[in-house]
Amino acid sequence: MRVAILGMGAIGHVVARALEGRAELVEVDRTKAPLRPGEPPVEAAVVATKTPGTEWAANVAAKIIAPDGVALTVQNGLGNYEILADHVGHERVTAGVIYVGAAMVDGRLRATGPGKIELGRPESAAPRAWLEELASLLGAGGMDVTVVDDPWPSVWRKLVTNAAVNPLTALMRKTNADLLADPAAALVADGLAREVARVASAYGVTLAQDEAVEQWRSMAALTGSNRSSMLQDVEAGRPTEVDAINGAVYRHGELRGVAAPLNQAMTLLVSSLAPG
Repeated sequence: MRVAILGMGAIGHVVARALEGRAELVEVDRTKAPLRPGEPPVEAAVVATKTPGTEWAANVAAKIIAPDGVALTVQNGLGNYEILADHVGHERVTAGVIYVGAAMVDGRLRATGPGKIELGRPESAAPRAWLEELASLLGAGGMDVTVVDDPWPSVWRKLVTNAAVNPLTALMRKTNADLLADPAAALVADGLAREVARVASAYGVTLAQDEAVEQWRSMAALTGSNRSSMLQDVEAGRPTEVDAINGAVYRHGELRGVAAPLNQAMTLLVSSLAPG
């Protein structure tokens, strides 16, 4: 099986490591051509870029994926699936989430463990078969893999943690554990998580507000020493994913008549610290 990984940061690195020796890998970033002339297409394209790179990655995926292949986004936030589907076709596209720890190694962000991944099944039979094969290979590579018919509850649950933890750690320059240990900041994170739960419920994804609070708090405790990707982006002066995370929560809430002022505030504040 030929698998393209679009974006070789922490997420792309952990996927590649799990597939190494089990699939023919095509690693793609902005410095590498996706395919050489005459090279066959890929059966699966895993989009692992930061959200500002989604349009680029979707455009590349459309050029390299086989007609019966599958394209998968395991990115943070909302909106990535829609961009990928517009380029590749809804019947071949699905969404998933991945949980990995990461650390800076020789100046580059690298995953620190095999990770956990939850993948949704695409609509069409052939892409679905390739997705199942990909899941099997990732599992053989040491990842904790779950395949589900509906990935959106998983997407929204991860969004809870990203929306509650990432902007506050970026603004306050705190680790996840430091955020959890700060009573005032943790209450703000609780409010952010509750807003995500209300917006998710308006979109048909059942997520209780207390469950959302427990979600971010348990994940922050589990990843206590982590410096969130948003904090690292702010410190490096890079564009952040805040618009696809907190901004998306606010916009989705507006469309459903659910207020999310804390998420709107985080979007504005973090955007003032770094480009994007």
